[in-house]
Amino acid sequence: MLNIRHFANTIVGKPGNIGVRTERIIRALSAQGDSGYCLSRQAQLKSPGFVYRDMGWLGHLPRLLNATRIYLAPGFNHRYPDVKLFEWFAARHWQEASAGPRPIAHVWDACPRLLTALKTAGIPVLLDMPVAPTAYSLRIAEQYDLDFLMTHRSMLDFEQAACELADLIAAPSPFVAEELRRIGVTPDKIRIAEFGVDPRSDPTKLHPPKSPGAPLDFCFAGNINRRKGVDLLLDTWRDPAFAGDSLHLCGRLYPEIDVAAATNPVLTPGFVNTFEYLPNCDVFVFPSWLEGSAKAVFEAMACGLPAIVSDASGSVVRDGIDGFVIPAGDRDALRERMLWFKAHPEQIRAMGDNARARARQFSWDGYAAKVIELYRELADRAHACVAPIDKAAR
Repeated sequence: MLNIRHFANTIVGKPGNIGVRTERIIRALSAQGDSGYCLSRQAQLKSPGFVYRDMGWLGHLPRLLNATRIYLAPGFNHRYPDVKLFEWFAARHWQEASAGPRPIAHVWDACPRLLTALKTAGIPVLLDMPVAPTAYSLRIAEQYDLDFLMTHRSMLDFEQAACELADLIAAPSPFVAEELRRIGVTPDKIRIAEFGVDPRSDPTKLHPPKSPGAPLDFCFAGNINRRKGVDLLLDTWRDPAFAGDSLHLCGRLYPEIDVAAATNPVLTPGFVNTFEYLPNCDVFVFPSWLEGSAKAVFEAMACGLPAIVSDASGSVVRDGIDGFVIPAGDRDALRERMLWFKAHPEQIRAMGDNARARARQFSWDGYAAKVIELYRELADRAHACVAPIDKAAR
């Protein structure tokens, strides 16, 4: 039986990324009779066999910090106080959280102080690295003169120390795994566990064939900001070739994005149910500068949309099969691929069907199973280290 202790700087069960993943894993562990503990900001969904401790009103502070960065001070390093606050809280309760036979710790953020305490106590640690490390942000910010990426060196030190302390590191994509290797993480520490999707769209609903010259609906879902490459998308969208087409930007609109300046139709419906909204569109576009493996791309593929994504999106899109993969920041490539679908409308349904089939290979249940196997790997390692000592004592 596994005894898993989660240290999750998130709201467990809240729609999004980390909160969903934590809850899915705990649910799978609970279903197979394993027990554990979850220390988090809050827990909206709870599973039998797990003990939960949340941060109370302190758990709301990270959202206020993030709002400060978005609306008041774009250069504000909200992540540093966010992580320090969680580390402080975890330091007060980590011994309680680590009680029980042969615990395994899953730490969901770069918290070197917490990892040091756990490792000193002899507890194996799986570290979650959901996005490319800060070193990647620093490199491309300097290369492309980007002033909107999180490039604070305090986080660079945090991540480097955490990676050195962890026994295993879970990366969501080969893109993140490669960036971890670039900062010196040994390949034998890295395990890839792709995220998942649970399609709620009707799998029998197929895109009606598009006739040549028919207007297209391109769409994007996520935070509508520069980090996601939306400014590049809007620059591309000014091309007269897209007159008569529509661009749907779904999600939170950041003040830095000026949709009013667009010359072709742009719709901003806000937060939507992607499984209901996206099937009404034709092509998904996601030109992000920095991701781990964007959940929105999985959802678009599950809805049967071909996707144009950047290589930094960490997606499972196969270039030329489910859509196209372009270099991050390449406006010309973005425009070329968007125009390709206008010139080849018959490929929208064909590639969309490929994308739907591809998405079926990545479920949340499959993701949880992969991570649980990493727990077993750590448990087997710990048992192998203890067994010779026990034998000698006898």
